[in-house]
Amino acid sequence: MLKKDLFLKKLTLFNFLIIFLLPILSFGQIKINRWIHKPSQEKLEKPLIYVDFWATWCAPCISSMPHTQALEERFGSQVLFLYISDEPENKIKDFMRRKNYHFYTANDTEHYNYELFNIKSIPAAMLLNPKGKIIWQGKPWELDERLLKEFMVKYGQKKGRNSRIELQKQTERNETETYTTENKFSLKYKSFDYDIPFKSSHENHQITYQGSLKSILSEMLGVEPYQIKIQDEMSYWKIVFSDQFESREQEVVELFLKSAGLNWQKLNKKFQIYKLKDQDESNWLSPDLYQYAESPGQSLSMIDDYFLTIDNASPKQLARILSDKTPWIFTYEGANNKVYDWNIRIDSLENLLKNLISDLNFEIVESTRQLPVYIIK
Repeated sequence: MLKKDLFLKKLTLFNFLIIFLLPILSFGQIKINRWIHKPSQEKLEKPLIYVDFWATWCAPCISSMPHTQALEERFGSQVLFLYISDEPENKIKDFMRRKNYHFYTANDTEHYNYELFNIKSIPAAMLLNPKGKIIWQGKPWELDERLLKEFMVKYGQKKGRNSRIELQKQTERNETETYTTENKFSLKYKSFDYDIPFKSSHENHQITYQGSLKSILSEMLGVEPYQIKIQDEMSYWKIVFSDQFESREQEVVELFLKSAGLNWQKLNKKFQIYKLKDQDESNWLSPDLYQYAESPGQSLSMIDDYFLTIDNASPKQLARILSDKTPWIFTYEGANNKVYDWNIRIDSLENLLKNLISDLNFEIVESTRQLPVYIIK
C-alpha cells in the first residue's frame, strides 16, 4: 500500500512538472545563416516577432506582401516583421530593390527552420511571443488586425528575448561526382529536400539544370512534363555536365538516373489532347496585371480549386502549365510568343473549355495521340 501511495505521489509530481515546464520548453528558435537587412537591437527585443518564410519565385508569397506591409505600418512599434528565404543574399537584395520593399530580411540556406517547423510549402508564417514560443502559425494573409490586436493585448508590454533569433554557421553541401572512363566527361549532381525553382544555363563549357526532377527530365528529354511519371514523392536536383553532350542528353539522363539509384522505363500511352489555336487576342490580359514574376521571361502560377492564375506566360507556356496543373492535356498551335496574364476557371473540364473558347476566343481541336511516357521509380 505504501509503495502504491509513493508511486502516485511521484506520478502527480511528474504530471505537475510536465504541465509547468511544457510552455517553457515548447518554443520556436528561429535560426538564420545571415542577416541581409538587420534590425537594431531594440527592434529585436520587441514583444512579438512575425516570421514569413518566402522566396522571390513564389507568387503567393509576393502577393501577400502588401497585406503584411500594411500590418507592419500599423503595428510595427510592438511587432518585428522578419522575412526569411532559402535563397542567396544577392537574389534577395535585388528583389527588394526592384520592388522597393524595405523589410527586415535574412536567409536560411541550410533549411534549419524548414526542417524544425516541418514547413513543406511556402508562404508559411508564424508569430513568436516574448519568450520565443510559437503562438500562431498559418498563411500570411490569415493573420488579420483583429487577431494581432489580441496578441498585443496579451504580450504587448513585455520585452522580447534576444535568443529568439540565432545566427548559424553555414556548412558546405557535398556533391556526388561521377566519371565515365569511356567518354571522359564529368557529371555532378546533388539533391535537395526542399523546393527550388527550375533554371537551366550553358556557360564555361558546362550545362546546368536545377529544379524538380520532372522539370529537369522533361527539358533534357525534349518532352512535355505530363510524359514524365515519377512514382516517389517530388524531389529536387541540380545536375552539371560538360557541353560535349549537348546533343546527346538522353545519355546523360541514363547515366544520372543509374548513378542516383533510380530506375526508369519507357512506355507508349494514348493521350486525349486539346490543341489551342488563337483567333482573337483582344480579350487577353495585359502582362502588367499580376506582376508576381521577377522578369517578363519568367512565368509564375497560383492555383486553387476553381481558378488558375498565371503571370507572364505565352500561349505555349499557358498550354504547358494547364497540362501540368490540371488533369487534362493541352498543346498550342500558333506563332504568338508574347506574354500575357491569365485567370482561367479549372474546376471542371466543361468550365475550362468554355472559358478558353467563349472568353479567350481560342479554337480548340480535340485529338488522340500516342506518346512516349517515362516512368521513374
